[in-house]
Amino acid sequence: MNKRQEQLLALVIEKYVETAEPIGSKFLVDEGDLEWGEATVRNELRALEKAGYLTHPHTSAGRIPTEKGYRYYIAHLALDKAKLKNSNRTSLERAFNEVKDYEMACKNVAKLAAELSGESIIFSFGINKVYHTGLSNLIGKPEFGGEEAINILKMFDQCEEYLNEFVDEISDVPRFFIGSEQPFGESVSLTASLAGRDNDAMFIVLSPNRTDYRRNFALLKTIREILS
Repeated sequence: MNKRQEQLLALVIEKYVETAEPIGSKFLVDEGDLEWGEATVRNELRALEKAGYLTHPHTSAGRIPTEKGYRYYIAHLALDKAKLKNSNRTSLERAFNEVKDYEMACKNVAKLAAELSGESIIFSFGINKVYHTGLSNLIGKPEFGGEEAINILKMFDQCEEYLNEFVDEISDVPRFFIGSEQPFGESVSLTASLAGRDNDAMFIVLSPNRTDYRRNFALLKTIREILS
């Protein structure tokens, strides 16, 4: 992939995350402050689609990222520089310190994390003690209307079983599991990390594939620091 294609892929993903609408060449030229014309951008988007990084919904002239596109984008994010706003970190610290009971404090953090991210949060001690919050955030996403919302509700009913399938792959460094890489379904992605005093807790951001991966990484990194 050349530098221009890399820049356009990142721009398509970031604009798609922001708007939840397929992204076309005209939109990119108008909104992206690009140095190339619409014809050049259109040709590069076509090349990215041919290479499998973008796909073209039947009802739209715009394009959206594929799992391959998201993976490439994430691999080139400067995650070591990912950082939450100071005010958000302070709020999470306050939520953790509000109560003395450790498990309840973790639940407070999970609930606030769902509010700050606008995503769903799964928190567990082991596999048999699972707590989730922010389900309405997930169901409220535009890609999860109708039958998809029902599938998500069913997914949460099997949450413990799903976690058991990939818990061994989760470490103390936040990791992304996109679409088919995890058992919750191809329409969602997970950002997961161990946390707690002895890595005894697990936090997961459950989101559509269309999510702010840098923010999710920073959120779990911060939670780990606070709980430790």
